[in-house]
Amino acid sequence: MPSPEETTAAAREFLADHPDAEDAFAALVERDARGEPWTFADIDLDSGRFGELVARDLAREVDTGYRLENPNAIRAAIESGPADAADTTDTATNSSTVPEGSNGNASETAAGDSVMSQVSSVAAVDALTFLGLLGGLLAVAGARLVAAPAVFQRGFVVSPSNDTYFFRYWQERLAARADGIFDLGLFTNMGGAAGTRPLAHAVNSWLTVLLGGVDAAPVVVAWLPIVASVCLGYLVYRTARLLTSDVRVALAAVLFYGLAPVNVVYTSVGFLDHQAHQYLWLGLLVAALTALGVDVARRLEHTDAQTAAQAHARDARMWLAAFALAVAVAASAHAYGGSPLTFVPVAAVVGLRVALDVRRDLSPTYANAPLLAGLALGAAGALAAHIALGWHESIAAVTPVLVAGGALVVVGLGELWRRVSLPPLALVAAEAVVAVGGFVAYARLRPGDISRLRTRANDLFFREGISETASLFSPDFAVVFGPLLQLGLGFYFAIAVLAVATWVVTRRYQPGWLVVVCFAWYYTLLATIQVRFAGQLAIMIAPFAGLGLVYLLSAIDIARPVAALGRGNEADSSSTRGLSTRGRPSHAGANSNSDGGTAITSLALPEGSRLRGYLAATVALVLLFNLLLVPSLVGQTTYDRAQFDAALTIDSHAEDADREYPQNFVLSQWGDNRMYNYFVNGEARSYGYARSNYDQFLAAAHPDEWYNRFQDRVGYVVVTERENTPPTASTYTALYDGLGVGVNDTTATGHYQLLTFTEGLRTFAVVPGATISVPEPSSVGVENGTVTATTTVTVPNSSGEVTATGTTFEYIRHAAVSNGTATIRVAHPGEYQVGTQSVTVTNDAVHNGNRTVVQPK
Repeated sequence: MPSPEETTAAAREFLADHPDAEDAFAALVERDARGEPWTFADIDLDSGRFGELVARDLAREVDTGYRLENPNAIRAAIESGPADAADTTDTATNSSTVPEGSNGNASETAAGDSVMSQVSSVAAVDALTFLGLLGGLLAVAGARLVAAPAVFQRGFVVSPSNDTYFFRYWQERLAARADGIFDLGLFTNMGGAAGTRPLAHAVNSWLTVLLGGVDAAPVVVAWLPIVASVCLGYLVYRTARLLTSDVRVALAAVLFYGLAPVNVVYTSVGFLDHQAHQYLWLGLLVAALTALGVDVARRLEHTDAQTAAQAHARDARMWLAAFALAVAVAASAHAYGGSPLTFVPVAAVVGLRVALDVRRDLSPTYANAPLLAGLALGAAGALAAHIALGWHESIAAVTPVLVAGGALVVVGLGELWRRVSLPPLALVAAEAVVAVGGFVAYARLRPGDISRLRTRANDLFFREGISETASLFSPDFAVVFGPLLQLGLGFYFAIAVLAVATWVVTRRYQPGWLVVVCFAWYYTLLATIQVRFAGQLAIMIAPFAGLGLVYLLSAIDIARPVAALGRGNEADSSSTRGLSTRGRPSHAGANSNSDGGTAITSLALPEGSRLRGYLAATVALVLLFNLLLVPSLVGQTTYDRAQFDAALTIDSHAEDADREYPQNFVLSQWGDNRMYNYFVNGEARSYGYARSNYDQFLAAAHPDEWYNRFQDRVGYVVVTERENTPPTASTYTALYDGLGVGVNDTTATGHYQLLTFTEGLRTFAVVPGATISVPEPSSVGVENGTVTATTTVTVPNSSGEVTATGTTFEYIRHAAVSNGTATIRVAHPGEYQVGTQSVTVTNDAVHNGNRTVVQPK
């Protein structure tokens, strides 16, 4: 609720804009003083001025109509008269009408102020709305802290998932090489980090240096994803508010984005991957495109098409939006490996927007001048980074250049189309021809890039064996439940509104909505192919989900009606030009939304505790699914205490044994391999060896035979429980079921020393093994041709400590007598009983492959 001072100022501005409405305004004050609510039909104001009363927070809706806000403050404004010229310099231009014969300059300024009011700072938000936004952003951060107990373990930051350790690998190496935050020359020689995700690596390492160097790396790892997510949450808020002029929708969009399980997983605490960077720049890209589109549409509410387009092109604030677009384009090109995919919907937006401009009789050149400049500048930045810094592969840098060049051609084609009055629908076909022709020409000029595109396409459509490659609409979840598990209930709100928005875009001039419609459908398609794109989809559908929720609340009469995507007051639904409204401004008011409805710029709770309870219960019920699904989905990516303890145990053992890389390499299932090696030897760059050899190793019949194949390449093995177990006589059975010591009717091994044993996890050191030589088996009582060495092995607990409560097993190894001697290889130290003799094998002997001879009596 505005303060009395704010109400007085707003009322004086209203009277300055509409002096002829003073009597009607005074009558409202008297009516309100009698405690009588009123409706539009009861007052002597037209619809535009009535809308301004609500938009300026001078009136509020109640159960039976409307009441004035702070009527005494309004009475004081009427008595003191309208604001003087100095006071109205910034507000008089907000008039929603254009005097007959005006040159339109006032209306242009009004339109610009109307648009920029939608991108104003938080300082302009009332207290309740600010608290709502703050709460929404805290919810974004809070959802991503669900993984905190698993991430912060024993003084370490244990990042979820496997690929995060690849980013930590480069983060620390680049930060260690930097001479300070101004050592930008480092980014010209990033080595392997420049290959596919250079910007993500550069930002990670630079922030690490900024915060104190390599020692600060865990801080960046833990909190950068959350900070980026909160910033993205604000961009989602601004985008939704730009589109709808409804703060309720914007706040709901933040919640739907912030609690989308799949997005939470990819940006949770400690999840240092490319997603946090990619999502943030994608959000800025969409927000900038939306701001540029909404600006033109809102100017059309105040002036004719040509004047609106020219004013848009001259507005310095739109050029700031264009600069933001350029930054987003350049950053997106180098944020992750599949960056060319980001620019496909950008190309679609440009092509369809030009067609909409032509249909609305707008000059595509003026209407898209800032957009073209932003794309061109961003493409130049992306190409410069590739050429000067060696960042990314050429196809990633060239793609935004192609989009910018294509946009320039399409705008020129649209300008020609408009001048010769050809059908807009035919323009879309012509644009498709231009796109195909450009692609064919590019394929002839750069066949190497096309080959690379084919490889990337194969990864997109045919890659298997990774959970991320499944479809969002997987039959495993009955098709319709996949989105619920990954995106929450918001998907079902969003898809209905998305369908309506798509229809509206085809019927009316809504270039702002066109942006999110194109991006939402595009990422829906990609998520249908691979669920990994559901994270981006969660961002794109958030405004639609927020709008759907508020519409539901208004349908059950616990919220004010929703104006966005309603029946607009522009009659531009015709697919032909020469419309009856061309050149004639509408009179929706400076604070109306682009659909002609009244903006809702502040929150207002329903009157009465019952309605407030219904509102809270409905919102909680809708978001409950997300709140329940987030922990379970996040838990699938984190490492439990046993896994991390195994890593620390291996690290301690490697230090005691003085093993260096690669002798301390850890072989495990590939999905955990980078984590183990990061904490043991720091070499988390690749899991290729584990992926190529681990399954073969577990399926092999004789584990000791693999010792020679390892050739000092593997120092440790971690075996986890498997659902589809290999054959009974296999390495998996010998190590997981038999613990390498021969329990559970398995064969004991001679090269695998058990380090930890806990439920679902076995950890082994790969050792040369000590040899027990028996030169005269008969002298120790062996007569049957087989010599046996026996000792007891105490199994450590999960932390690697041998305790009095540790489990002990009998460890038995056999060897056949050959040429009168027998040699037994053992993997554990201890006192062995060999026939009638006993012999002590030391730990050094096990790790150095020493021989111990059993002397005959």
